[in-house]
Amino acid sequence: MQAWENFIADQEKVIGKETSDKWLRTLKVIDFDACNLYLEAKDSFQILWFEEHIRAKVRSELLNNNHHPIKVHISLGQTERETQKKEKVKKSESFAKFPFQFSQDPLEKWATLDLFIPGQANLLLFRFLQSLILETAISRLIGPEQPEGPLTPSSSFNPLFIYGGSGLGKTHLLMGIAHHLREKGKNALFVGAETFTEHVVNAIRSGEMQAFRKAYRHVDALIVDDVHVFSRKSATQEEFFHTFNALHTSGKQIILSSHLAPQQLEDIEPRLISRFEWGLSLHLEKLSQEELKQVLRQRCKIMDFPLQESVFSFLLEHFGNNQKNMLRALDALILREHLNALKKKPTTVLDLSTAQEHLAKLLEEEKKRAITPDRIIASVANFYGIRSEDILGKSQTQECSLPRQLAMYLCRTELKLPFIKIGQIFSRDHSTVMTGVKQIQKSAKEHHQEIAGALSEIQRRLEENANI
Repeated sequence: MQAWENFIADQEKVIGKETSDKWLRTLKVIDFDACNLYLEAKDSFQILWFEEHIRAKVRSELLNNNHHPIKVHISLGQTERETQKKEKVKKSESFAKFPFQFSQDPLEKWATLDLFIPGQANLLLFRFLQSLILETAISRLIGPEQPEGPLTPSSSFNPLFIYGGSGLGKTHLLMGIAHHLREKGKNALFVGAETFTEHVVNAIRSGEMQAFRKAYRHVDALIVDDVHVFSRKSATQEEFFHTFNALHTSGKQIILSSHLAPQQLEDIEPRLISRFEWGLSLHLEKLSQEELKQVLRQRCKIMDFPLQESVFSFLLEHFGNNQKNMLRALDALILREHLNALKKKPTTVLDLSTAQEHLAKLLEEEKKRAITPDRIIASVANFYGIRSEDILGKSQTQECSLPRQLAMYLCRTELKLPFIKIGQIFSRDHSTVMTGVKQIQKSAKEHHQEIAGALSEIQRRLEENANI
């Protein structure tokens, strides 16, 4: 197709012959007509490179003889598709044909306890976890002296249930425990709840439930991330219930994580929630801005990816309300710079203007889903079945005053707004705001069921919207 050849020749002047030969000329033309061009890539990374660097140019520069745009369709080559299909089949048949350990979720090398940053709010929790769980309880699994008999199921820390909002480091913490146990030569099985569910479904379909049960019930420790995913999955919950019982009875350690505390989980069987509450529940809190900066610095050090101080500040300012999104933005920068390196651009420390350019689309998305005072007020109003105007109005009835105090509290804790600013939003003086926030804080600390439940559900809804 001559139009495509002309387009490649034009791009070669911009990106260089070597890059053009490697990334564009290796795309195979499999079909074309006046308005469509069908290309075949050798692998998924070539498609990613094309979408990142060429797609926008194609829309404006690849034209037919009538000066109409030619739409480019790009797909994987047959060999790559067959490889991916085989890998998918392998995974689905893991119980029938492969040892179970090949289908575990992988542990990130950097997700160790040594590299976990708990922050001041979680410091006592983390130290407690290290001293009482890793050194006292789990030490009975890892030695050096093996006690007679199993770890007793009546232990107050079995299961260990870690909960908190999205992006607080729960997965890192669980992977760190798995690393620690494996270093001691123990069979610590780490899986996400999605993977456990997939294993249950595949085992049922392939008639390999005995192999599944043998794999999950003959471990020293079972570590399951995001158990809230079990919601509304009856077959998964049934199998996990029996897996839990088998491990607990034999004194094996069970470690779980979730967005919510056990009693706040929805569409999970009561008998399973009861077992989640048998042990010890630990709540992870959000990190401060300075602590988030430490997380960024550490990730950059691990990835050998230096950043200017202005870029750190930029990431914190625009993504700092959600740690998960902040790290996603950093990973996007690393990927884009990696792609630039393939074009053999000079290696320099990433500057602010380049970071802003790379993250323009993510910034747009972040603005759309960012947690704001208006969204907090709307979420609280929706939860209580009232209008936002009722929360912002003058009514002092319990129907309006409690939601108002909750909204003030969330503006303080989620957005770190000063009391004076919150007062301006709610048309109250700062002393009224302080009193309302303190009342909610006190109720939350005293585990007032209604307040704690409302806070967790509203926070969950806000976080879900922020992660869409």
